Amino acid sequence: MGHDSTDVRRVSLVVLLVDDELVVRSLAQSVLTREGYRVLNAVDGEHALEVSRAYSGPIDLLLTDIKMPKMDGVVLSGHITTERPGIKILFMSGKQSGELMVLGKKIDFLRKPFLPNELCKKVNSMFR
Repeated sequence: MGHDSTDVRRVSLVVLLVDDELVVRSLAQSVLTREGYRVLNAVDGEHALEVSRAYSGPIDLLLTDIKMPKMDGVVLSGHITTERPGIKILFMSGKQSGELMVLGKKIDFLRKPFLPNELCKKVNSMFR
């Protein structure tokens, strides 16, 4: 084939990115797009549900801030996993440290602020 299989696979992966901070969303979108992911953007939990429902293809990863107005990332993740079983979830938070427990399970999260290479590493590791 001549292509690196991870690049080919990554091109087909879709990330739903949810953060109420434009700066964070813009940075994450440009980093992930450069990395080969297709990125769907949402400003909050309610918007993310609309985007998810309007998108007919598979969404592979929900990358969401935990603390947001209207609907937090934990509540959003519950709705999204109900509608899209099998979707991977990665939370972002500037407030957390150490382990994060959601619904009694230890979960992955990315500490904000993050460097572009930290974001890439963390997202890529979700698909190993």
